[in-house]
Amino acid sequence: MQVWTKLFAKSPFKPLIKHADVVLSTVETLEKALQYWYEGNYEEMEKVAIEVDRLEDVADRIKEEIRDSLSSKLMMAVAREDVLIYLHMQDKVADAAEDTAKWLLIKKPDGVPTEVKDIILQMGMESIKAAKLVHEAIVQMDRVIESGFTEGEIKREYEIIRQIESVENKIDGLDTRLMQLVFENADKLSWGDGFYILNIARTLSNISDKAKDAAERIRLMMNK
Repeated sequence: MQVWTKLFAKSPFKPLIKHADVVLSTVETLEKALQYWYEGNYEEMEKVAIEVDRLEDVADRIKEEIRDSLSSKLMMAVAREDVLIYLHMQDKVADAAEDTAKWLLIKKPDGVPTEVKDIILQMGMESIKAAKLVHEAIVQMDRVIESGFTEGEIKREYEIIRQIESVENKIDGLDTRLMQLVFENADKLSWGDGFYILNIARTLSNISDKAKDAAERIRLMMNK
């Protein structure tokens, strides 16, 4: 516990960055799993997808340790409640990555049209991009605090947040196109395949949704 307390004493965002590092590893590992899934290398995909689950467990443990060590007596530049809310939102990014990995493991996408798999891969890459940007955003928030909220550092933070919002909007468009493709290929897809594909899309969309939520919480902390 002392380790986390010392980190909080330096900056309220130092422990959040430690947690963000593991969340980043989780989504980067999912990125590899999704690429293997797309290429049809299911043996490697299974190994990597299992690693996603392990990393998500690590993120959960760090989250609980941070919660237990965050004393109300600590004097910080932002409110304790804001730190805890943000921590929860950041952790949800790793949860969504784990959910996607589980769906990848359920079955092989045999018979799924290439154009459908193409959209899934695009959605995955964009969602993971949003999650990576959240890591940048919390690191940048630490710089904002350390700079004493200088205009240049704040401007950089807002730019990262805008990038996350832009990615999330792109995901919405890809999600709509995927649903259209599923119905256009209804004669080629079994009910199970359609259900499988749409659930992978749902969990991938959740990654970008949670990333946007985390970014919005950073925006709120800066505006207080």
